[in-house]
Amino acid sequence: MTMPAGRAELIAVEGSRLRIGPWHGSSTVGQVALIGDELPLSSGAVRGAVARLVDLGYQSVNTGAVPELATAPFLDAGFTVHERLHLLAHRLREVERPPRGATRRAKRSDRRAVLAVDHAAFEPFWRLDEVALEESLQATPVSRFRVTEHDGVSGYAVFGWAADRGYLQRLAVRPDTWGHGLGELLVRDGLWWLQRKGASSALVNTQESNERGLRLYQRLGFVLEPHGLVVLEADLTRSGATAPRWERARGGEET
Repeated sequence: MTMPAGRAELIAVEGSRLRIGPWHGSSTVGQVALIGDELPLSSGAVRGAVARLVDLGYQSVNTGAVPELATAPFLDAGFTVHERLHLLAHRLREVERPPRGATRRAKRSDRRAVLAVDHAAFEPFWRLDEVALEESLQATPVSRFRVTEHDGVSGYAVFGWAADRGYLQRLAVRPDTWGHGLGELLVRDGLWWLQRKGASSALVNTQESNERGLRLYQRLGFVLEPHGLVVLEADLTRSGATAPRWERARGGEET
């Protein structure tokens, strides 16, 4: 049985909660992600999540961004590192207000253009579909979704706010408009919004290979954290993938 694209579920295994579902709408590639700060995580919990994905017909699985120091349970369960990410923090002490009218609120009618920008800016592994974009908007209790326009929608950003912390969930600018400062305007807009909301800090991650993005974030006041994040992957079709290494979770609750 294959899980319909776009459907996700929460499971509880060995006292840990994880979210499983499709990776960016794929019917063959699944995803497993931690819920909030569900640490420490056992390798048994990871195996339980993978067993569920195997039952649902997925052929491979990627993780969400996992703290570098929390990868052991995934490695023990047979995952390998796909990519390492920088993690940066901004203390939001002095944020310069962006020019009025530099960005505008994104409308639902903008989403097709926003996804086109996303696909132009990112390599296939990282591209969002409609479901993944909606998940980024719903990841925090409050979010800010803004776009820039330069011959149509040319860039967008999603910021989130939870408790006293902010998150830059997504930033993309159409490559043919790079060099016009649109990414900077979007980031400044989000940081200024977070400061007004009362957030004490903001976090963002980016691929270690994204030197352009790293320079932008550091120029705007983000500082590298001591430990980064990791995205891991596993092949679910290899021999012995379902037992005993991927034994079905017992006592897991689906919600």
